[in-house]
Amino acid sequence: MKNLKFIFLLVGALVLLVFLGKAAEKNENNKTAPLISSSTPTPQVVKESNFAAAIAEAEKREAEKRKQEENRQFIAKYGPCRNIPILMYHHIGDKQNWLYVRPEIFRQQMDYLLEKGYNTVTLQELVAALNSGVSLPAKPVVLTFDDGYRDFFTNAFPILRERNLKATVFVITQLVDGEDYLTWEQLREIKGSGLITIGDHTLSHKDLAVLPDEEIRSQILDAKNILENNLGGKTEVFAYPYGDSNNKVTKVLQEGGFLAAVRVSRGLACAKLPFSLPRIRIGNASLSSYGL
Repeated sequence: MKNLKFIFLLVGALVLLVFLGKAAEKNENNKTAPLISSSTPTPQVVKESNFAAAIAEAEKREAEKRKQEENRQFIAKYGPCRNIPILMYHHIGDKQNWLYVRPEIFRQQMDYLLEKGYNTVTLQELVAALNSGVSLPAKPVVLTFDDGYRDFFTNAFPILRERNLKATVFVITQLVDGEDYLTWEQLREIKGSGLITIGDHTLSHKDLAVLPDEEIRSQILDAKNILENNLGGKTEVFAYPYGDSNNKVTKVLQEGGFLAAVRVSRGLACAKLPFSLPRIRIGNASLSSYGL
């Protein structure tokens, strides 16, 4: 009986020890386990890198600095330069074509220039101001018309004359008196107004950049002689057909006594680039849309 009682006591002690061990293990786990609350906010995921945005902004600033430095070097080389708008027109008429500006729109554009305080000047006046510092009126602007179409006389000239606005018409001499082109009589009348300068636009509007030397000279200088013989005075300004040129063309202009030539692209008018004056092609939109 004693042995049996001893066995029962021993088993009970072992059971108690196992129970106490389990309880201690549970308490230890409760101490180290993290507390989880349903109210803890979920971390937000970053959708865009602030670092990437900063890099993009820095690159933009660097590009602006490079552009400013390029402009500074350009002006130092070719200046003094001025941002004087030179406007380029062709037809003033009612046809639906990119070469045409409707007469009522053209009238509105000229009134806009006057309302905004612009003053028309000639290309000769512009070049003189760049070269010698001769003063120009406030907000100078140059008006040019290519090819010498007859609708300049019927539609544009009356509007210019009413408003006392200066302009330059570049004439293709072999087309004078032709259908849809100005006549010599009309050219004399508009030149006699004192408002309109007649410029050289070659004999037949060929692309000068691809012609041999002798034909370049003929296209420019023969046309100049025809204008001077028919209209009197000097022809000093030139417009490149298709806006295209090269060093050979520039040399002929210099030797021929020209003062200025206009091309088709935006930019600054600079004293050392009188044969590369930029122009703004004008359509039927408001002049404000062209930066004026």
